[in-house]
Amino acid sequence: MKFLHIGNQVCKAQNRLGISNREFARRAKTSPQQILRWRNNANMKFHTIERVCESLDIDIYNFLQN
Repeated sequence: MKFLHIGNQVCKAQNRLGISNREFARRAKTSPQQILRWRNNANMKFHTIERVCESLDIDIYNFLQN
């Protein structure tokens, strides 16, 4: 199973949208603590990255390119 380190992309995308961790967590159907783990460069499975992109309404290809 492959993991990607993408905490910086999560931070940038969230900041561009101007949403709080609580709002992001609501959209992603997870906890604010999990959002913090994602932002702190936690390893993510691809399906989690898809969930993040869907929650932030961003294209996964662009997300991974930044």
